[in-house]
Amino acid sequence: MDQHDHRAQNREAPEPEEGTRAAPKFVLAWIAILIVWGVGYYAWQIGKPMLGGDSRTPVAAEHQNSKPVEAASSGNAEISESADTSGAEEEEHDASNSAEPSTSEPESSNTAASEDAGTSSTASAEMAGVDGKALFSAHCSSCHQPTGQGIPGAFPPLAGSKWLQADPNIPIAIVHDGLQGEIEVAGNTFQGMMPPLGGQLSDAEIAAVLTYARSEWGNTASEVSPDTVAKHKERFGDRGSWSAEELTEVFGEH
Repeated sequence: MDQHDHRAQNREAPEPEEGTRAAPKFVLAWIAILIVWGVGYYAWQIGKPMLGGDSRTPVAAEHQNSKPVEAASSGNAEISESADTSGAEEEEHDASNSAEPSTSEPESSNTAASEDAGTSSTASAEMAGVDGKALFSAHCSSCHQPTGQGIPGAFPPLAGSKWLQADPNIPIAIVHDGLQGEIEVAGNTFQGMMPPLGGQLSDAEIAAVLTYARSEWGNTASEVSPDTVAKHKERFGDRGSWSAEELTEVFGEH
């Protein structure tokens, strides 16, 4: 068979062979980068609280269940006190017709003092068992940092922040409803958005995390009560994010 008889065979490409070409280097590089990133991310998350699922505490539900008991106890105490007062007045009237009834001013003072004490004890009961520091670490520290110094140019600091230490209604509005737009903190301007946490945290949890932040890193502002958070919700409902101008217009200068 001469050379002309093999022309068709010579035109065919050689048979492909498996496993003779190595994987491209950029593929191997990407695999190595992903492995290093995965190991580094896992190591960085060690020791931090898990953020998956519902991280709320059951304190709010416990408080709701305890309200009828507290109301019943308060009602029984008031009835007992009223009965004792009536008995004492009758005895005094029988002993001497000239005895004058007690004035209403001391009674009003005692009633106001009892109401204040009741409100304070109720707020303390609501916040009992809620760890504001743990909530801050889970929901706030990634942006504002555990030191409260924030990230320059990205997230404003909380240490020394006048917005945080002003009227409690201002930080409540920011945390519950969110904040969007330009805001000036400690002489620096920040542009961004803070997501609302009202759907994730209960009233007691918002009060606890704000109380922690307002008293940490040199801050000396007063604590925030769950009742104040509840009043904010009643007043504004489920509104959208605030801007710095709206906060100043509604709540005054910080």
